[in-house]
Amino acid sequence: MGEVDHIIKDLVIEKKAKFNMIDLYRTLKAWFDLHIYVFHERNYEDIIKNGKKSVKIKWEGRKLFDDYTSSKIILNISLKNYEIIETKQGKSVEGDLKISFEGDLETDYEEKWSKKPVMRFFRSIFDKYLTANKREKYEKELIEDTHDIYNRTKSYLNLHKFT
Repeated sequence: MGEVDHIIKDLVIEKKAKFNMIDLYRTLKAWFDLHIYVFHERNYEDIIKNGKKSVKIKWEGRKLFDDYTSSKIILNISLKNYEIIETKQGKSVEGDLKISFEGDLETDYEEKWSKKPVMRFFRSIFDKYLTANKREKYEKELIEDTHDIYNRTKSYLNLHKFT
């Protein structure tokens, strides 16, 4: 595995909300497509405990910057004690929603430079001295993208924007 740096963590939306889950899914999927991230649903877990429904979902979007550097935006969605309700717009869910956003930057994601200790040494020099400017640019783009999807999600849920 390459080197992973956690650039953004602890970016969270937490609210008792009523929303259309299918529309939220479409909105976020469209965002990933628009920004050229490959979208994957890594985990989907439906939980029923004491008659209460909950769901945990993990979504991940990955963007390749070049053949050495990639970024990942990870969304962990938790909807607790929800119920399905009928509205004029169709079926919606109402419950305790928590979405956390993370942004990771990964170098040597194809593990070309990690196999031998000498190559790892050269990789660290390469990272520190030769690609520092590119890395700053990639980090900035990852931060902007993570905050953008965070703001889109807040807007969808009719909350005030992050500044």
